[in-house]
Amino acid sequence: MRLAVIDLGTNTFNLLIVDFYENGSFTTVFNTKEAVKIGEGAMIVGLLQPEPIKRGKSALAGYVRIIEEHKCHKTFSFATSGIRSTSNGKDFVNEVKEEIGLHINIIDGDEEAQLIYDGVDLAVKFDDSPMVIMDIGGGSTEFIIANNSGVLWKKSYKLGISRILQMLEPSDPLTENDLNALDDLFKGELQELVSECRKHKVKTIIGSSGSFDSFAEMMWLQNGLDKTSKEVVSEEMDLNQLSALHNTLVKMNAADRRSIPGLVEMRVDTIHLASYMVQWVLRTCSLERLLLSTYALKEGVLHRAIQHRI
Repeated sequence: MRLAVIDLGTNTFNLLIVDFYENGSFTTVFNTKEAVKIGEGAMIVGLLQPEPIKRGKSALAGYVRIIEEHKCHKTFSFATSGIRSTSNGKDFVNEVKEEIGLHINIIDGDEEAQLIYDGVDLAVKFDDSPMVIMDIGGGSTEFIIANNSGVLWKKSYKLGISRILQMLEPSDPLTENDLNALDDLFKGELQELVSECRKHKVKTIIGSSGSFDSFAEMMWLQNGLDKTSKEVVSEEMDLNQLSALHNTLVKMNAADRRSIPGLVEMRVDTIHLASYMVQWVLRTCSLERLLLSTYALKEGVLHRAIQHRI
């Protein structure tokens, strides 16, 4: 059976098309993403803006054409924080249904976290030692503590990297005041995460797709490796090299970041903020290992479909 999954993120709309088989295996037929930035200008006022709405509809119309060309049997579409947290998000979904014929499910933060776990579970082998998954979105960031028995704790925070950018409006490059503001924000919002990591004796973090893909691709090129996240399912990342990359990113402005090999344009405005958040979590939760999972929400939808739960 051929399935299509569309993940409508706050920054990126993702399309994944796969063929999956009765034995539970699957092969990727088509995989793409578009930097729609549906949440641009919307995170603080809580209202999707006209230009992002136009970009979103255009991207989805293109995805529907691709899905039709690939003769998919089923299509699953899910919208996350950028749409669910805006007063006209449901209007956007209804207009897409009427104009394009695509049905979109708006999921809450708890469901988003569960789907992220379902996706990561396809990429990473869990054992009895709890690990914490971190998925940095544009509108929200999800944390899930899990082991081979399943999810032990999960929470979605309104700390997406585009939301933080719109909330704090930091200088570029970041100033000492900006760094203090980030520290205050994370300290105020993430205490439950810190407590749960300590409670479960978590030592390993799994970085789920998105910004973590970009960190990995920049580091691979630094090491002379010519590969992309599409070629990798899971891989351990060097924390020392990541820390060195972070120290470089936080001193750069947008023009400098744009010149970094391996950094895609859609993450130029936020990658330094994402890096600061990751380093804060690593340090504050006393984490010792970082695994990359290139699988996330859309693979979680696929995982459920394979298990006949949707």
